Amino acid sequence: MKLKKIHEIRTNHFKDPQMSRKYDELWNEATKFVQKNNAVYGIYSEYDSNYKGDYTVGVYTEDATGDFDLSVHTAYKSFEVNTADPLGVFNTWNQIWQEEEAEKINRAYTYDFEKYEQNGLISIHIAIK
Repeated sequence: MKLKKIHEIRTNHFKDPQMSRKYDELWNEATKFVQKNNAVYGIYSEYDSNYKGDYTVGVYTEDATGDFDLSVHTAYKSFEVNTADPLGVFNTWNQIWQEEEAEKINRAYTYDFEKYEQNGLISIHIAIK
């Protein structure tokens, strides 16, 4: 699947005091370019270590001439987000981190992604070994 990058940032969930501001800027910039007919993706990559380290996150949209090809050859574990909960994405990431700490999943730390569908559904896909 070809994706076109709209905008990206580099941050850290636990050590970057500007993380919230960076995410706000990321999504505010992205909404200017998102087309109504396509899903939107948050692609997580370039991890320094594990979920506690620095990483890059970018907003992408589906585009046949896109500059990024999301590999279909990677194994992913998928999580559906409770979209009725305003903190659904945050709570799902917490669940992922808890499963990793409990060794229920073995993350690959290549490319993880959130998929925001036009019908309002959100899912998170974690690359696993």
